[in-house]
Amino acid sequence: MLKHLLSTGVAVSILAACTTLPTTENSGTSSEFSERLQTPRIPPVDPADPSLTQAQKYLLESRTDFNLYKTLAHHPDLYNSWSPMGRFILSGSSIPPRYREIVMLRMGWLCQAEYEWSQHARIAQDDVGFTDEEIRAVAIGVDAGNWDLIEQTLIRMVDDLRYDAAISDEVWGILVEEFTEREIMEMVYTAGQYQLVSMVLNSTGIQLDPVLRHKLPTDLPLPPLAGKADPPREQGDRLEIVSLADMSDEQTAAVTPFVRNGQLANLMAMLVKNPQLMKSHLGFLAYLNGKSELTDRMRELAILRTVALLGVDYEWSYHSKSALASGLSEDQVNATLVGSTAAGWSDEDAAILRAAEDLRREAFITDETWAEMSEFMTQKQKFELVFLIGGYSLTGLTINAFGVPLDDGRTGIPG
Repeated sequence: MLKHLLSTGVAVSILAACTTLPTTENSGTSSEFSERLQTPRIPPVDPADPSLTQAQKYLLESRTDFNLYKTLAHHPDLYNSWSPMGRFILSGSSIPPRYREIVMLRMGWLCQAEYEWSQHARIAQDDVGFTDEEIRAVAIGVDAGNWDLIEQTLIRMVDDLRYDAAISDEVWGILVEEFTEREIMEMVYTAGQYQLVSMVLNSTGIQLDPVLRHKLPTDLPLPPLAGKADPPREQGDRLEIVSLADMSDEQTAAVTPFVRNGQLANLMAMLVKNPQLMKSHLGFLAYLNGKSELTDRMRELAILRTVALLGVDYEWSYHSKSALASGLSEDQVNATLVGSTAAGWSDEDAAILRAAEDLRREAFITDETWAEMSEFMTQKQKFELVFLIGGYSLTGLTINAFGVPLDDGRTGIPG
C-alpha cells in the first residue's frame, strides 16, 4: 500500500500532511470554540400542527415540552433507529446513576454542549442528589472537589476518549479493578453516546427548554479542542473475544445473522458480551448504512475521515474497501487521510469531509460548513450526516478502548 502511495502525486501530499496534522496528548489543541447557535438551524416542529404524521405524533407523545424531541420529530425513522441505544444507556444499563451522570456531564462540558449540560445537570441534581458545587466540579475536572478514586477515574476516562480516542493503560487498569466487563462496556458507550448527542444538539442548534436553568460555566477556562488522535496501534484485546462454541443461547441468537462460513468478525465476538447493547448499536448503524438518504459516496467519505481522525484501524480495514465500491478511487480513499484540504475534491466531497473534521474538533458543524452542505443536501441528509459521524465516532471509541484486533486478512490505516 505504501509503495503504491509513493508512486502517485496524491501520496506526496498525504505523507506531508500526515506529519503536520494536529495530534493530542490528552490535552487537545487551543480552545477556540466557534460561537454556539442562538437560534435553531432546524426549527422544532409544532406539536399542534395537523399535518404531523402518526410517527411524529407518537414520537412527541408526552414530550411536547422538549425541544430535543420536537427537533428529532423531523426524522422519526432516524430517531427510532437510534433511540433503543439511548434508552438502554439511560435506563437499562448497570451503571450507578451517579457515575452515569458524571460521564454524561463531563462529555457535555468537553463538547461545550449547553443543552446536554443543562439537561443532565437537572437530572443529576433532581434525581441523583448532586449539589451545584459538584456539578461545577465536573467541569473543573479531576482536580476539583472531593472526587473519590472511581469518580476521578471516570472523568479521566471521558477525557481520554474525547482527546485520545482510547483509554490509557493506567485508567483501564483502575476500571478493571473496580468494575465488571459489562459495566466498563456501558460506561464507554455512555461517553460515546453523549459525544454523539452533543454533536447533534450543537449542530442543529437545539435551544434550552424553559425548565432548564443550568448553563455552562462561563468563568472557567474552556476545555481544549480535539485534534487528530493517535491511539496505540497494537494494544491487544482488552476484552476477551467470545468463541461461537462458548456463547450462551442469548449471545448465539444475537450474532447468528452475522456469522459467515462459520466465522464471526472480532468486533461482534467482543460486543456480544453485552447482547442488548450490541443489538441496539448495530441496529442504529444498519439504518445509517442501509436505509438513510445519504448517498453511498457521502456515507463512505464521512466514515473514512472520521475513523482516520480517530485512528480506528478496524473500521478503516472494512470501509476502505466499501468506499471503492461506492465509486471512490484508491487515491481518493487514501486522500481522506489528509481530508478536506487535499487537492482534487469536488465542493460536495470537501464539505462532507469538513463536517467530519468540524465535529471531531469541537462537536459542532461550523456555519461555513453547514452552508456548504445546504447547497446540495436535504434537511434529512444533514441530520443523518451528523448522526452518522457521531455514530462512527462512538464505534471508533469502543473499538480502540476495547482493543478489538483486526480480522484475518485485513489491513489498517496505512503509515
